[in-house]
Amino acid sequence: MPNAIPGPTFRLNDSLPCGCRIGRDDGTLKYRLWYCPTHAAAFEMLETLRLNLNALDELISMGSSRDLGQAMNAGMRARMVIRRATVGA
Repeated sequence: MPNAIPGPTFRLNDSLPCGCRIGRDDGTLKYRLWYCPTHAAAFEMLETLRLNLNALDELISMGSSRDLGQAMNAGMRARMVIRRATVGA
């Protein structure tokens, strides 16, 4: 994955194109990023991928007379997405 990609420029309290908003938190007056529903769900989706990857690994390690090609492919793709999503984190 390449280094950081510059995003859009914005003014405080304006929304980004996706719906995320940057503004001051009322309580602390610190800047805060308020996620749009899509970006908020992205963190849950990443956790779901991690859980599914564990289940796929167990299935593959148990072995079976069935063709596990689809499970292996899904595991490989899940690892790739997790790696891309967590670079630098």
